[in-house]
This record gives sequence, C-alpha cells and structure tokens, in this order.
Amino acid sequence: MPVVPLFETIGDLMESPRILDRFLSHPVSKNNLEYIRKKRNWPRPVQDVMIGYSDSNKDGGILASAWHLYHAQVKLAEVGKKHGVVIRFFHGKGGTISRGAGPTHWFLKSLPHETLNGLIRVTEQGETIERKYANKGNAAYNLELLLAGTAYQTIMNHLGKQEEQPKREELLSYMARESYKAFKNLTTHPSFIPFYEQATPIDVIEQSKIGSRPSRRRGKRSLEDLRAIPWVFSWTQSRMNISSWYGVGSTISKMKHVDKEKYLWLKKLVKTDNFVRYILTNVDTSLAATDEDIMKLYAGLVEDQEIKEEILGMLMKELKLTRDMMLDLLENPISQRRVNHYLSTQ
Repeated sequence: MPVVPLFETIGDLMESPRILDRFLSHPVSKNNLEYIRKKRNWPRPVQDVMIGYSDSNKDGGILASAWHLYHAQVKLAEVGKKHGVVIRFFHGKGGTISRGAGPTHWFLKSLPHETLNGLIRVTEQGETIERKYANKGNAAYNLELLLAGTAYQTIMNHLGKQEEQPKREELLSYMARESYKAFKNLTTHPSFIPFYEQATPIDVIEQSKIGSRPSRRRGKRSLEDLRAIPWVFSWTQSRMNISSWYGVGSTISKMKHVDKEKYLWLKKLVKTDNFVRYILTNVDTSLAATDEDIMKLYAGLVEDQEIKEEILGMLMKELKLTRDMMLDLLENPISQRRVNHYLSTQ
C-alpha cells in the first residue's frame, strides 16, 4: 500500500525533511517502495510526498507559506536523493491565490529547479474544475499547459543545474520570517476572532452543505480547528482577501528602511527570478480584487465599535502600506500592471 506523507502547516514543512528521512530509513518503507518498484517495473523507487498550500497559508500568510513550501521541496528532494528514491511531489492546491492558485505555466516555472523531474501530481479542487474542465476546449488547453510545462521544465532542469544562491535564500527567509510575525500579530490579536466571526460570512459558509468535509476538524470554535477552505472563502466574500496580502507591505517596508541592501536585491529578483515574480504577481492580483468600500460595509456588521475600529484599522493600514510598497517595488501603478483585474473592480 503506497503511503503518502502530507506536510501542511509551517511547522510541518520545517520538520518535513527530518520526518521523511526517518520514514525512508524504516525497513517497512524500504520493503514497500521496493515491492512497488518491481510491481510497476520502475528503474528507481518513487515516493509521493504531498505538500499543502491552503493550511500553510492559513497558518502563516502568503509569503511565509510560499517560501516554506519552496524550501521544503528543496530539502525533501535532497532526502530522496540520499536514499536513492525519486520524490514525486503532490501539490495540494486550490482555486484561489491563498490556496496556491496561479497560471499553470508560471507555477511550474516557480518550482525549485531540482524538484521537477517529469513526475508531478496536483489537485484541482472545487471552484476550478468547472472553470478549467467544463468543456473539451478548456480541458484540452489546461491539460496541455500542465503536460507541456512539466516536460519543458524537466528538460531545462536536466540540461543545467541551477545553483541556489545563499544571498537569495537569506532574503527570502527574512521575508518569510517578517511576514509570518505580522500575520500572527493580526490573527492572535484578542479582538481578531470576534471581528472575523461578524465581519465575514463564515457563519453562513459553515452551515452551507457545499463542501466534501465539515468546516471544522473537531467541532471546536477555534482558528486552528477551522479548515482552510471556509477560511479563505469567508475573506474572499467580504473582499478583504487578507490571506493573500497581509504582512507583505510591512515586510517590504521594513526592508526598505532598515536593510536597504536586501530591498535592492529584491528589486533585482523581481525582474529575473521566476519564484519571486510568481508570488508577487499573485499578491498583485489579490490586491486588485480587494475592495476597501466593501470591506468597510462588512466591518459595519461588527457590534463592538472598539473591536471594529481596532482590527479594521490594522487591515486598512497594512493594505495601504502593501499597495504603496508594491508600487515602489514594481514602479508602475496597478492600473498598468494588472489592467484587466483593475478594470473589473472599478
């Protein structure tokens, strides 16, 4: 029976190389992989490893999620190589930016160089199935993007190994760490849960029979117990989209004013690095879909005025800062950067 480890939260992703190393070292795992290899006539054993985009984002926000997913893949691939096992990554993605969505070809380009080896598994969940596969034309196009993109990136990776740059890793680790702090500062705030429960339609989403699983894992009224899908949908419905931009502005601003060298290095990577471009493009798309007027209307449902002003103030401050810093970083207004998205929300 093939066993597939799943790593979802930031903590899980950080621990994943150690866990996989112990798993592949176990005699039962070795025998199992060898049996499957012979059964399927593979030249080398293949181990599926699933990584979760939704829960890592809910746990730490978009920058921390993206970097820890990326870094974990690099380290997990090294563990596989150590054991003589091919790692086939299973990307647990959803249809919204907070859950790992984005153009397929850009997603494939953004993956770590050494992890795309011709083998890949991805989930297509809920809202994306109808959009991508409702008719033969769309289905053929999207399958072709995945097939051609995987083949192309695998060939390019085989032709030339890309060395990881310590300076780049230091920068991205810094961004993940700072954005994680900012995101946790919001979600652990004493007023956050009361605001969230009244300023978003999470109560309605929880009662709707539209998912494959209950909205809460164990039925507890806590953020940890809430599944990532209703979490993201509730913020999307209220046009706040915090899970795909909160913490970005304060992180970039701190870099610019405290560590200018890192900021200038980031400006360079924006133009040359596929991973950085992919993440910031997704942040940009989410910003274009975030609507301050609708945010304020939903926030008006919060009964306690102090709680409303406290959390809404944090959201508005970070939103403005993120918009300003993205403009400073990318040097073009959003009306030019994201024309279609900008016009669709005006």
